[in-house]
Amino acid sequence: MKNWLLLVAAFILLPGYYSQNVCEEPDDIDFGEIVTTGKAKYLENDQVQYSCYPGYVLEGPEWIQCRGQEWTPQPPKCLAPCHITRQQLATKNLFVFGGQRRKKIIPSNQNLQFQCNEGYVLVAPSVRKCADGHMELPLCISEQGEKCNGPPRIENGDIISLSEKQYRSGSSVEFRCQNYYAMEGQNISFCDNGNWTKVPICLEPCMIPMAELESRKIEVKDGMNTSDNAFVQRGYSIELTCRTGYVLEADTSQSISKIHCDGTPPVIPKCKEIRCNPPGISNGYFRSRRTIYYDGDLIRIRCDSGFILENDNGEKVIECTKNGWSPSPKCIQIQCPTPEVTNGDIEPRQTQYVYNNEIEITCSKRFLFKVIRRKYTSICTANGWDPSLPLQCHEIECSLPQVEFGRIQPSQPLYRNNEEIEITCSRWPFVTRNRKKVSKCTANGWDPPVSC
Repeated sequence: MKNWLLLVAAFILLPGYYSQNVCEEPDDIDFGEIVTTGKAKYLENDQVQYSCYPGYVLEGPEWIQCRGQEWTPQPPKCLAPCHITRQQLATKNLFVFGGQRRKKIIPSNQNLQFQCNEGYVLVAPSVRKCADGHMELPLCISEQGEKCNGPPRIENGDIISLSEKQYRSGSSVEFRCQNYYAMEGQNISFCDNGNWTKVPICLEPCMIPMAELESRKIEVKDGMNTSDNAFVQRGYSIELTCRTGYVLEADTSQSISKIHCDGTPPVIPKCKEIRCNPPGISNGYFRSRRTIYYDGDLIRIRCDSGFILENDNGEKVIECTKNGWSPSPKCIQIQCPTPEVTNGDIEPRQTQYVYNNEIEITCSKRFLFKVIRRKYTSICTANGWDPSLPLQCHEIECSLPQVEFGRIQPSQPLYRNNEEIEITCSRWPFVTRNRKKVSKCTANGWDPPVSC
C-alpha cells in the first residue's frame, strides 16, 4: 500500500517538476536557422545549434543551452556581407587593389584594399572593413581640379607641412595638436578641386589644479611633477592617490581614485586622515596614552588569564589602519579541542575544553603509552594541551628474550600481553633448582625475568 501511494505521488509531482525546467522554443534569427532537430519540449540542459546562410557571418555563440527556463547565452546574429558593384567603383574612380573593377562580396569583418584611377589621389586609409553589410568607400581626388589657397587653421593645433601660396588639387597638408590636446578626425586634409576636405579638431584636455589636489590631500599616482596644473588628454584617465596616512572620504576602504577625461569638468575626490579611537577590549586591557591614534600607530594588548588575542600575530600588538584596528582587538577564551586517543578513553569527555581544564587519558586493557604508563594527565594551556596530544596507546608486547645456556618454547619474534613462554635450561655444567621455568609477558616485561 505504501509503495502504491509513493507511485501516485510521483505521477502527481512529475508534471510540476518538468514545468519548472522547461524552456520555450528558441528564438529564430535573421539570415540564419537552427540546424539541430526540433523538439516538442526543451528540458534543462538541452542545446540547440545555429547556422547562418551562405555569405553571412555568425556573431556570438553557435550553441545555446536551456538553463533555469531560459536560453543562455543570448542567440547569435548573422552579419551581412558587403556588396560592391562595378558602377559604385566607377562612380568614385576606384579600383580594387590589383586593378580589378568588378562586383565584390566581402564577408563582414573582412578588409578590402582600394586604389584610384590614374590622375587621382586616394584619401587614406586605403584599406576599409565590412561591418554588417556597410563599407565606407574611400575618396579619390582629381589632380586636374582647381587649386586651393592656404589651408584652414585649426584651434589649438598647427600645420606641420611646408607652407605654399597655392596647393594643387590632390595635394595635402598634415596637422598636429598642441601638448595634451587630443585629435578628433584624420590628421590630413586634401585639396579637392578648390576646396579643402574636413580638417581635424583638437579636443581640450582636462586640467586639474595642483593646489586643489594639495588641499584635498591628493597626489598623482606614479608622480607627475608639475608646479601649477596636471593635464589629462581627452579619452585618457589619471589615477589619484591619497597621501600617506589618508583615505578617500567617500570610501574609507580605498585610497586610489581614477578620473576619466571625457570633456566634462573632473570631480576631484577628497581624502581624510586615518584615525582610530582607543579600542574597547573585553577580557583584556592596554595602556592608553592618547585619545586619538593615527595610521601605523601600534599598541600592545594584554589579555586576562585564560584569554588570548584573536588572530594573534605573535607580538600581541594591533595597528591603526584605514580599516580600523588590525587584527581585531578581541581577547577570546583559550580553548583546546577534544583529542582523539586510539585504544584509550578520556575523562571527562567534552566537545570543548577551556584554559586550565584537565583531562585523564587511560589506555584500554592490554594497551599502554610508550612511556609504560596506563594513565596520562594533560592540561589545556595557551599553547594547547600540555603534554602535547594526541597520545597513542600501544598494545603490550614483549620481544623474544635471549637466554644463554637455555632454549625457549614457543619461539617467535613478538609476544602479546599475558602470553607465556617456557625456558628450559641445560643440565651441565649448571646446577639449577628447576630445570624448567615459565615467564609471562606483562606491561613491565617478562615476569619473572628470563635467565638460567
